[in-house]
This record gives sequence, C-alpha cells and structure tokens, in this order.
Amino acid sequence: MQATGKAEAGGLQAALARWVLPALAVYFLAQTLLRTALGGAFEPDEAELVLLARGFHLGIGSQPPLYEWGQALAFRLFGTNTFALIAHKNLWLFTAYAATFAGLRRIAPPGAAAVGALSLIFVPNFAWEAQRSNSHTAAMAAMVCLTVWAFLRLDRAGGATRTGDWLLFGLVVGLGGLSKANYWLAPPALILAALTLPEWRARLADRRLALALLVAAAVCAPSYGVMLAHSQTTFSDTWEFSKGGRLVAGPLWITGLLRLAGELAAALALPVLILGAACALARRRPRPGPGEALLLRAAGIAALLAAAGIMLGNVGFVRGRWLMPVLLLAVPALTLAVLRAVPGALRWLSVAAAVMAVLLLVAIADLRLRGAGSDSLRIEVLAEMIAAGQSPVPPIAGEHYLTGNLALHRPDWTYLPPYRTDALAGAREVLLVGVQDSPEAMARAVAEHGHTGALRVLSRQEVEVPYRFEDDETRRITLIRVELLP
Repeated sequence: MQATGKAEAGGLQAALARWVLPALAVYFLAQTLLRTALGGAFEPDEAELVLLARGFHLGIGSQPPLYEWGQALAFRLFGTNTFALIAHKNLWLFTAYAATFAGLRRIAPPGAAAVGALSLIFVPNFAWEAQRSNSHTAAMAAMVCLTVWAFLRLDRAGGATRTGDWLLFGLVVGLGGLSKANYWLAPPALILAALTLPEWRARLADRRLALALLVAAAVCAPSYGVMLAHSQTTFSDTWEFSKGGRLVAGPLWITGLLRLAGELAAALALPVLILGAACALARRRPRPGPGEALLLRAAGIAALLAAAGIMLGNVGFVRGRWLMPVLLLAVPALTLAVLRAVPGALRWLSVAAAVMAVLLLVAIADLRLRGAGSDSLRIEVLAEMIAAGQSPVPPIAGEHYLTGNLALHRPDWTYLPPYRTDALAGAREVLLVGVQDSPEAMARAVAEHGHTGALRVLSRQEVEVPYRFEDDETRRITLIRVELLP
C-alpha cells in the first residue's frame, strides 16, 4: 500500500510538471480571447498605453519603458486594437508563472514547483488586478520572477557557476530595472537574504557579481539618463505618495507604515487562508527547506526595504500593487514550505488553483457584461460626437482614459500624450476632452507640450455619453475648443 501511495504521488508530480505550462498557456489564451470578444473600453492604465506605445523611446513619462517597448511591438504586429493590448499583457503574466516554475524547480520537486508557480493565482493584486486593469505591473512581476530564476541558477551543483550565469543575472536585473520602480525591492533583497545563509555567502563573494551589476547598470543607463534629463515628467506622479490624509498624528511616514502593514495583510489574506487550511487539516506546520528559507527571508527584507523607503521619503500612501515583489517572493516559497510538511496537499492545491482560474474568467466576463463602469463607456459614441461637432478635429488633449480610448477608435486624430512632445508645433487650436472648465486646468493640459501663452475659448459643448449595459446611465463629458494665443 505504501509503495502504491508513493507511485500515485510520483505520478501526480510528473503530471503536474508536464501539464502546468500548457494549462497556463490555455488559461492566458482564454483570457485574451475573452477580453477581445467582449470588447468595451480600456481601463485607465490600459488606455494610457495606447498613447505611450505609439512609437519606441528610451524613456518618457513616469514609468520605465520596458512594457511600452513590448506594447509598441504588439501594436506594430497586430494593429492598435484590443487583441494587441490584451495579448501583450497576458504574455507577460504567463512569463511570470513560467519563470516561477523554472526557478522553483531548482529548489523543489517538479510537481511541488508547479503548484508553487500556480499559487500566484491566489494573490488578488496579481491574479485579478493585473488582469483587469494594470499594465507596467505585469512586466515588473515577470521580471521579478525571472530574477528569482536567474539568481537561483547561481547555486549550481558543485559550486561551478559559469560566467554566463552571472551575465544572465545582470541582464535580467537590468531589464527588470526598466519595468517599474518597485522592481528594485527584489534584487537587493535576494542578495541580502543570501548573505545571511552560509552556503550562499561564498558564492556571492565571487568577483563576477560585480560584473553582473555592471551589466545591469549598462542596460539601465540609457533610459535612466533620458528619464533624469526630463525629471519633471519622470517624477510627475510622486504627488500620490502624500494623498489620502493622515491616519494618526505625527510624521506622514507613520501613516505610510500603517498602510504598508494593512496592504500586506490584505494581499496575503487569501493565500494564507488557503495554505493555512492545508496545514490545519493535516495538523502540521510549514517546513521550509533551504531554498524556501532564502525566498522567505528575501520577502521579509523586501518589506523592510519598502518600510525604509516610506520613512526616508516621508510617504503616507501605499498601494497594494507597489508591494508585488514581496508577494511574488513570499507566496510561492510559503507554498513549497506547506507542501514539504503536507505532501498530500499537492492535489487539492492544484485543484484550488484551477477553480480560481475558472472564477477569474467568469469574473472578467461578468465585469464586462453589465454595469456602468469605465470598461463599458461607449467611447465610439463620443468619437462620433466629436467628428460631427468639430471640423476639422484639432489636436486632442485631456484625461488619458478618454484620449487613449479615443485613439483606439480614431487613430488618425492627433493626441497630446501625458509627456512633453512637439505635437503642438504649428497647431493653432486644441480640443480639450474631459478637462475641467477653468483657466488653470486648461492651461495645464497644454503647458507641458510647449504652449505658455494665453488661451481663448472658441466653443464649449457638454455631451452625454451612454454606457453599453445601462440605458438610463450616461457620463457627461465637456468638450472645449481653444485657440492658442502668443
């Protein structure tokens, strides 16, 4: 009987390892086809990509350019449409799971590594928010997971690490640095965690670590140079660090630390509940192996680095997705620790992941088939109203949710993206879409594109734009046509 049980467990391990990547590929293909078929408007972060990825650049806007490079390529290959945007995003998300599986295979049996990778679907900020609306976060998550894989490759059997492994690690870190600023929680956390473990300290004493860091710096340098040269645009979103008000009296960073703890607790609630149930039913505690200990320490150090950044920057507002590197390090490692203690949980955790995948597909469909949300605003009707009331249509500026979605329907019009351009060179008029009807707001909408003179309002129009699934609900949008004066 014991031999039969071991054979069944071994068969399950092999089946999970063999089918995990094909199953993930089918899941992300289904997500892509579902979003493409259901259509609707892009969410704000997605809509902004239509403007940011109209061409290749070294660095514009407040985000590093890696995701925008991929999106620009997708638009070139497939056109500016829903499929190109959603397929690109899902390719990054699939890469995150695949890289996690490849990395965990170096520290765990294949089946456990497969379930460890699948455990990412238990992280709501990753499985749901990245799928629903996020953009650059998908690239950052993939690069964190690839960084873990490349770092674990440095622990070769016998200690014979090849120079190519160090160069690969440096390349991955460099590209990760071009994904999103919070990516930088991961590499130092992994290195510092490794320095606390005797078996890793000798490997990191290798001079080729400096070579890897030089490669990373060389990859980042051109884009970071351009972004620093346009620091006003690059740091334009830092106002968000102080929004939301104080939770307690005292320095703003105290509120930031409270929000950090709250966001981590909320993000970890579901995976801890699922994994805790497996341990509670078996009456066992998680048992981390050496690899899981490394990753769990790295997650803890990444959280401490985030806390240090909050204190040094006097940050009072924290979003859950900013802490994604902590979650991507912690949840797969915790899953492996649970599976070491409860091998029988392999089957039901994989089933739980499959059920979660189905629920996410249903939730995406439900979200896009009802309600009066940003995803169901009929932007094509707005485009028709603009075409009918504005002749010719001048360059368009305004809220990037509106301008990005308009660019999806009318790519032939000129749009002012959320960064400095020469789009106004030679232009005499601008159409402001969704901009507040005040001199200050109108001036801000065109100032970063080089116009510092006065504005004269030529026409004002308020249009009622309907939603797809709520006949009695509309959104009022202001259209203001202005003349650019010296």
